[in-house]
Amino acid sequence: MFKFDDLKIFIATAEAGSFVGAAHHLNIAPSVVSRSIKNLEIQLNTTLFNRTTRKITLTGEGQWLLDHAAKTLDNLNEIRTHFADKNAELQGRLTIDAPTPFTLHMLAPILSSFTRQYPKIELSLESNENIADLIEKKVDVAIRLGELKSSGLKAKRIGSIQRAFYASPNYLEQQGVPVAVEDLQNHNCLGFSQQTPSLNRWPILTERGEWFEITPHLTANSGETLKQLAIYGHGILCLSDFTVRKELQNGELVPILGDKVIPHTIPVSAVYYSEHKVVRHIRVFLDFLAEHAVF
Repeated sequence: MFKFDDLKIFIATAEAGSFVGAAHHLNIAPSVVSRSIKNLEIQLNTTLFNRTTRKITLTGEGQWLLDHAAKTLDNLNEIRTHFADKNAELQGRLTIDAPTPFTLHMLAPILSSFTRQYPKIELSLESNENIADLIEKKVDVAIRLGELKSSGLKAKRIGSIQRAFYASPNYLEQQGVPVAVEDLQNHNCLGFSQQTPSLNRWPILTERGEWFEITPHLTANSGETLKQLAIYGHGILCLSDFTVRKELQNGELVPILGDKVIPHTIPVSAVYYSEHKVVRHIRVFLDFLAEHAVF
């Protein structure tokens, strides 16, 4: 009968979408992947992948096996974890990919507690907005803000955030405090550059019942840059609440139009590759986030 390693290689191939991608993730030769898949198909007397010169896709039987094989390996890992020595120290490299604001304002303040608890885990922080190359980059956990597109990877929702409006006391003293959406048309609104136009639609309703789309006075491709511009009195901005906590506490920024903000939530998810060898590291990190991250 086929081995669990065959299932592991099969799952890696299905999620990577290619033999080469699976080989890269598992650190084995593509020929080993090809041979393992072929042996699995012979033993099961079926075809698991439709193969073309450019890509591979799962057959119906392949999809059925993927659903059941993933559960089987997860259950096996759960058994191993349950009977593992609870005092054994985790060690190795854990690569975490997250948007820069999340790294700066959510991860950086709490990771010292994680490294003290797990001193032999080497953390590597990266920033990348795209999860498509998660396997290629060998990222263990990717933090993503907003609704996720289907990717074949596992995801766990770990919290939610909201956007709101802020300005510096000096700006408001000189330009006045807006009290309605119409007032924003007479203020300097700080917006994102063309790469992220959706962030220039602010969660406050116009007379037509639509979110207010600003005409930016200044633009930047970084929320941190826009925040500094606001602090120095250049205008009003709309940012996620968790990115301005420090500035609100020290009085550099103040909230405005709080009663006009449309209630909304932006999901925060942890996305990860399901190959079972990394699950224990992932669980430890996700448990840590659940306990220490303040949303």
